[in-house]
Order: sequence, then structure tokens, then C-alpha cells
Amino acid sequence: MLRLRPAYAAVPLIIAALLTGCGGGGGGSTGGGSTAPAASPALSFTPASVTASAVAGTSLTVNVIAAVARPSDFSGATVFASVTDANNTILPSSTVVRDSDSQYHAVLLTSPSLAAGSYTGSFNVRLCKDSACTSQFPGSPVALPYNLTVIPAGSATFSAVPAMSLDASAQPGITAPAAVNVAISATGRSWTASNGGASWLKLSAASGTGDSSLSISYDASGLAQGTYSTKLTVNSNDSLVVTLPVKLTVLPPGLVLGSNSITINAINGAAIPPQIVSLDTDNKISAGWTASSDTAWLSVSPTSGATPATTVLTVDPTIGTLASGSYTGNITITPAGLTTRKLPVTLNLSKATLATSPSTITLGGTYGRDFTIGQTLALSLNTGTLSWPWSLGTVPSWATVTATAGTINAAGTSIAVKAKPANASTGTSSALLSATAAVNGDAVMTSVLLALNKDQHKLLPAETAVAFVSTPGWSRLTRTISVADNYDSFGGMSASSDQSWLVVGVSADKLVLTADPSQLLSDTLSTATITITATDPDATAPEVIRVALWKGAAAPSAASTAALRYTNVTTDPARPYAYLHNGGAVIDVYNVYTGLKESSITGFSAHLGDMAVTPNGDTLYVVDIDNARLTAVKLSTRTISQQLPLASPGTKATRLKLIRPNGVEMLLLSDGQLFLTSSLARIGTLPLSTGGALSASSNGKRIVQQDEGNTTVTHTSATVDYAAMGGGTLFAAKLAPASHTSPGTQGADVWLSADGTRVYSAAASPKSCVIMNGADLAILGYMVIGDAAPNNIEVALDGRIFCGGAARAGSSDIYMYDSTGAKVLQQYKLSTTGKQLLPRQMAVSGDGWVVVAITDDGVVTFLPIGP
Repeated sequence: MLRLRPAYAAVPLIIAALLTGCGGGGGGSTGGGSTAPAASPALSFTPASVTASAVAGTSLTVNVIAAVARPSDFSGATVFASVTDANNTILPSSTVVRDSDSQYHAVLLTSPSLAAGSYTGSFNVRLCKDSACTSQFPGSPVALPYNLTVIPAGSATFSAVPAMSLDASAQPGITAPAAVNVAISATGRSWTASNGGASWLKLSAASGTGDSSLSISYDASGLAQGTYSTKLTVNSNDSLVVTLPVKLTVLPPGLVLGSNSITINAINGAAIPPQIVSLDTDNKISAGWTASSDTAWLSVSPTSGATPATTVLTVDPTIGTLASGSYTGNITITPAGLTTRKLPVTLNLSKATLATSPSTITLGGTYGRDFTIGQTLALSLNTGTLSWPWSLGTVPSWATVTATAGTINAAGTSIAVKAKPANASTGTSSALLSATAAVNGDAVMTSVLLALNKDQHKLLPAETAVAFVSTPGWSRLTRTISVADNYDSFGGMSASSDQSWLVVGVSADKLVLTADPSQLLSDTLSTATITITATDPDATAPEVIRVALWKGAAAPSAASTAALRYTNVTTDPARPYAYLHNGGAVIDVYNVYTGLKESSITGFSAHLGDMAVTPNGDTLYVVDIDNARLTAVKLSTRTISQQLPLASPGTKATRLKLIRPNGVEMLLLSDGQLFLTSSLARIGTLPLSTGGALSASSNGKRIVQQDEGNTTVTHTSATVDYAAMGGGTLFAAKLAPASHTSPGTQGADVWLSADGTRVYSAAASPKSCVIMNGADLAILGYMVIGDAAPNNIEVALDGRIFCGGAARAGSSDIYMYDSTGAKVLQQYKLSTTGKQLLPRQMAVSGDGWVVVAITDDGVVTFLPIGP
């Protein structure tokens, strides 16, 4: 396929889209029927005629350059250009494309339906003022002669295609124009080439065979100033001809510039280095010159001098406040006595980039409670050392920033972002924080996703149940309870009691409770509720403190036993009550000070299992083994309030623990299942082992589990938290070490200190309760209990440690240690008949002064410990 290339270099930027052909006819400026005098042709073509060969059944693409004779005729006008052919030798999709005001090019597609043979004629190129071509520009239409040879299908094409324009210019005494390669396609043919008799056109070969490359060069030696034309003709041995016009322009002596054009690529707003241009004459004779710019943003200095010389071009986008884009200008250089030169300058400005780090800022931390420290937002603008003004858009009311405006460059600036949680709703809030820099004519923008996690702001008392006692000799009537702010920003509080016998005072973040039993009857239980009110309007105190006061006529002086037999016991954290059952369908309530049964709770199915009481003493939970469910008992009325079906049946090995992480009460099962007590909705599973005894810190955020009855003793630790984001989110993780094997066998019971720093373990061997570090479960000490095999461990309110075990007849069952575990304070024997303490069936009353324990004969002993 032959493609005729333009005879001279096309304008770099094609600024018009393809224009569709139009109907109508006629020449002249007034349309088809005009009789106005004909103007000279509006276009001149290179080549002046189309000569090509094509293979039958294919379409050949031919490009022809059209120079505009009178650009002023088209200035500011819309031109509808088309090419037509009455002989249908070209396809209707052939087009004329506007390259610039002074140049068009035609893309001609030969018809694939042409039979083999020769076709001659002229194409009509029309330049119309409207799409219907009712009116044409002066000098339109223009005839473009053609001579097409269509060879039979299957034949190889014959073509000669130059690599670049064959039009060249030269000045005597300087480097000759570059040679041009012409690719000759002549498969199966021989060919000859001639220069039309022009001695200044040199051919590298006069003939050849097959596909070849012919080099042509120019020699301006001895030629006078002017334009010289000839034709490069390539003939095949089967009478095919390709004719290519060649032009050489010999220029007069002139100004030689170091660059014929300059393109500057820069970031808008960054410093743009100056451009140095050298000036000289081609004959090296000094000439004076002047220089000027045709656009404000482009300047030249100096503006005059004598060759040889240099001048400096400076670009300043702040003049006219240029936006990013492409701009063109010219430096006009006028040498004395020589032709004026224009140096085109193209400025390509890229938009600056305003960068942020990080791209997302989340305030409030994972749990939505960390508001003491903000985060830093770094902004930078890639304009080097040049600075530009910036500003932030609207900052959400729940956040503050240290700056909302300033100047910025590549060195950047930092903004501290902090939360104002009081202005946010509970949960997660988010907003796009937009930053804008004004850089010349550009508004450079970026956005940062700003989010705020906000948990419910709470005041949380360290304890939610208080047990007071008033008996002759035993009296506990005052208590101090710390109150924490879960944001660590305690803003004050007030508190009130709903009973006159209980007074509550506030000292900073502590509540001081004082009970006055003087007006109360003996052997009665009185209860009260403490309500906390936060001073900070953003905070609440969702938990109340239950207080119970037992006023007894006498302090217990000796151990007593219950008349009935039982297998399970748990105690109330506020009231002086123990809750007992024998695995049947009834839970009995005993007063630990009198040893008397007060009432029974009924309505269960047979075969009850483990029991646990909520930290505030409001509710008792028990495993209903027969019905695969948990049953909740409201202890103020001792009636069943809720029942929770379990996914799998509970057993005697199912353990229960009530916890309150972040003031949210939850029920934990030994298989790790976790339920909200407010709804009994299952919210997740803790990463615990498959079962075993459970213990928790007083705030419920640390859990320890110890397996039961195995040949090794394994402990598993986990953290628990709960926040209000997402309608309520559980955070649970297993602590390292994931599981820890401790010395001993047949683990039975475990206790975690209120602050989570100590773990106390009871196992059959060694015959000591073990004290471990809460952080890494490293052993800190042993509490020896004689010949007994430890199976119970409890820690009382005042820190005294009770290690109980299965002992032989005559040996003590329970050893009371001081709070360090280093000193035995007292030993106790439960049974005189050789019966042994049951595993995990030793409980301490809420005030810490009575121990309730069950031996394997079902006997319940109320053991007074005292202050």
C-alpha cells in the first residue's frame, strides 16, 4: 500500500477534529449558483497531484498536504472542509483535516471496488461556510489531479515512501540538510530512479531490485539564493511509476539561533529556570540585533546587542496568574540587515500537587475514649521553595485544628488535629476535611478523611455492690469507692442516696459511703441505691451502686451448718446471703450470719448446675442442665426473670462468670460464649480454652481460665472490652502467652485479683495454692496448706486469701493467708467426720467476714472469719 507523506513538516499541534463531507456544489464565495469573479485557488497541494498504485480489492490511504493561500480569509471562521470525486475512485469516508489556519491535510481512501487498470481525474476539495455547503470561501473548490493505477489482486504493490519531507532548505557555507531515506517496495521487480536532471539532488543508487532503501541528499554548493524544484521518479520494470516532488530552498545569509524552538515543562508555582539562547550569523559577520516578546509571561534580556551573543528568556506565570495548561509565545529577533527570526516558546504548566499525610485521621482511638492526644496532619506542596497561600474548608464541630490557613511549599506545614467529643454523637462520625492552595490561576485541592470514634462517656465506680455490717463487736459502716472516667478526663460528679440511713459524700473522684444503723431494727437487712451524676454534661453514670446493711443482734461466734444437704454455693456481693442447691429444681437462700434459710426460689427444672451473681447483686444466673438453657433470677423479688436457650446443652462442667467491662454487664460461659445481660443477646466468643474455672478483674476487662482435672494445669488469659461504635462492638483478644502450663496436676479453681496483677491457682498438686504474676503467669510464690490437695481459692474484700483443699481427717481444710500470701493467719477445719471440701464450693460473703463451704457429704458450713 502506497502512502504519500507530506512534502514538508506538519504543524506540531492538530487543533481540529475530522470534519465531515458536505453536499452542494459550485465554486466562488456565494455558493453553487454564484457568478462572482473566481478567486485564485484557496489551497495549493503537495504533491500537486496524487500518483499511486493500489491492489484491487484493497483500500489505499493517501495523505496530501494543503497549504492555505490566504489565511486571513479564514481567520476566526468555522470551516467545513470536504473532498468529493464524481468518479467514485475514493471512499466517502475520505476527509480533510484542519491542522492550523495556514495548513490542511487530506486523508484519501481509494475505493476497494476499483478494477485493475488506470484511473485519472481530479478530486474536488471544498472549503464551506456551513455544513450544507450553500456558501464557500473564496478560491473554493480546488481541483486535485490524480493518477491511480490498480493492479490485479495478489500482485505485490510498488511504492516509494520517504521517511520525512523531501522539502529542504540550506544556507551556503553551513551544514547541508540531512539526507532522507526513501523506502522502495518492489517485491519481484527491478527499478530505476532519476533526479529529473537536478545536479543538486544526489541519489545513493540509480537502480535496484526488490525492496530497497534509497538515500537522497542535497548539495547547495554554487547555487544562488532561491527555490529549486525537481522530481524524484522511481520506475518499475512493469511500467509502474512513483513520482515524488522535491524542493530545495537556498536561503540568504541569516541569523542562527542556538535553538529553533523552546519547550518548557514546569510545575505551576515552582521556580522555572531561565533559558539561555545563543545568537550568531551563519557567515560569522557581526550584526546588531534587537529582541522582544509578544506575551506578558515571557520576557527576554538583554533586548539588544551584537552577534555573537546570548540572551536569557524568563518565564513568570504570576503575570496574568496562569492556570495549568499549555501556552505559546514568540521572541522576535531582528538582526540588522538580515531576515527577522521568530523563536517560538511553548510553556507547559503542570498543576501542582497538594499532598497530605496521613490520608485518613481517626480520632478517639480504637475504643473511642482516647481524646487527650490528637494527631498531626502534614500538608506539602511540590513547588520547591516558593510558597503559596492555603486554607482549610469547614472543620466539623467535633474537631479542632491549630491552623486553618497559611502559606505552604515543599517543606510543608503541620497541623495538630484534636477531638471535641462533647460535640459528637456516640458512635463513629466522619467528614472530608478539604485543603486548598491558590497557585497562580490554579486552585489545588486535596481531602483528608477525618473520623471520630466516640464511646459513650461514662463515670464507672470501681465496685457496684457494697456490703455493710453492724453487730456487737463486728462493724463495717464506712466505705470509699473510686470512680473512674472512661475518657480519663474526670470532670467532677455528685452522688445521692435513696435512704436516710446511708450518706454519700464526694471527694474528687471518690465516693465516701457512711451508714448509720441507729434507727434500724436488729436482725434486719436494709438496702439502698447510690446514684452518681456526672458534672460534665457529655458524661453519664449508667451504673448504680447497690448497698446492703445487715444489722444483727449478735456477731456469729462459731461455725454453723445447714440442716439440708447441698452441692453448689455462691454468695451475694451486697446482701449477707448464700444461694445453694443440691442439683435439683430449687435454690435456697441462707443468711450467712444466722445460718438460717430465709426462702426458696422455685420454677426450675431438675438438675441445676453452676451459679453466678452479677457484680451489683441484682441477678443470679444458673445453668438449667435438662433444658439446655440459662435461667436468670431477679434477686430483689427472687423470681425468674429471663431464660436463655443455649446452642448446646449445659453440663455440670459449664462455668459461669458475670463481668462488667466498660460498665456493660455480660455473662461469660466457660466455652467462651459471651452474652449481654440486658438482652441475653450473644455478642461473641472469647478466645478461651474449651472449659474450666473462670475469674475476672473487678472491671471485667481481664479474664483468666484454668482447666479442671487434667494431668497438667493450663491457664488462658484474655482481654475484653466493649464500646458503643457500630451499635456496640466487642473487643476480645487472647493474651500472650496464649496458654501457660503451670506446675501441678488436676486444676480446680482460679482467682484473679481485682486489679488483674495477680493470679491465684488451686490444683491437687503441689499441695499449695500458687501465686502467679498476672502479666506473664510467672510463679511468684506458694501458699502451703499442709497435707490438703487445693481445690478452692478465694480472696476477700480486704485482700485476705483463702486456700481450701481436700484434706485428710484431722487436717485443716482452709488456710487463711494475709494479702501477700506470705503469712498464714488462721486454719480452719470444716468436718470432724473426715469429709472433704468439694471443688469450687467455697465462697466468701460480700463483706469478707463469713466463708461458706460445702463438703462431699453435702454439709454446708457457715464459717465466721470476722474483721
